[in-house]
Amino acid sequence: MERRTKSYLQLMKPGITLSNTLAAVAGFFLASSYAGFSLRIFIGITFGIAFVIASACVVNNIIDRDIDARMKRTRGREVAAGNISIQNAIIYAVVLGVVGFGSLAIWTNVLTASLGILAYFWYVVVYGLAKRKTPLSTIIGGVCGALPPVAGYTAVMGQLDIVAVVLFVMLMVWQLPHFYAISIFRRDDYKKAGLPVWSVKYGNTSTRRQMMFWVLVFLVLTPTLAFIGAAYNPYLIVMVVAGLYWTVNGIVHIDEADEQWARRMFMSSIYVLLATLFAVGIGGYLK
Repeated sequence: MERRTKSYLQLMKPGITLSNTLAAVAGFFLASSYAGFSLRIFIGITFGIAFVIASACVVNNIIDRDIDARMKRTRGREVAAGNISIQNAIIYAVVLGVVGFGSLAIWTNVLTASLGILAYFWYVVVYGLAKRKTPLSTIIGGVCGALPPVAGYTAVMGQLDIVAVVLFVMLMVWQLPHFYAISIFRRDDYKKAGLPVWSVKYGNTSTRRQMMFWVLVFLVLTPTLAFIGAAYNPYLIVMVVAGLYWTVNGIVHIDEADEQWARRMFMSSIYVLLATLFAVGIGGYLK
């Protein structure tokens, strides 16, 4: 029973589900600092985003089972390894999706539920096709990954505005160095699976340049929330420190071997994401 439960939990890709849920919660708290806290909306956005993302991840496991079986990192995934049948995985995805979209529809608003539908479709269909065809798949896939904080924000505000746009762009830019780093230290796996990620198509040197470019963009971009009056000085301080940390870490260790440097930048990106979500969440409260 314990093994079975763990298998179904892994099918949800807990890391992806958790990080996206935290991003939505951060957007929710930023908006709540203007419009007031609503427990109903908080429950709706938290459960809604968590279950929608989990459902999309299950579907992704089903669709990508052939790719997963060819990659060392993913060959043990439950559907690819045959531990969970496709039929059971589909039922699981449907149940998760019904709970997720139901939560968004009942406890948030039409706009937020629509963003959930868009993110789901983009991840499963658009990104699912793109990663098999183009090295631009990381950028394309970044769209769905940048929508959770926007959904958290619109769940409270009920509209798309400049703050929502900035949140979207911030998370979009963060994802690029993060996933390019993975493409470097998992390059052989991606190549074996026939996926034309940037590092496979253009090499590690080009990928490293792309990473540093987007890290610098992140450093320059993230203070925008403070500049437009959507967040206050504590947010600005946290983001400047986080951006400088990521940038300096990349520059100081630039002579390291590709894989070592990429792993360092990947871990740095995790710390930066956590700092970003914390800063966004408290950004409208602390002056």
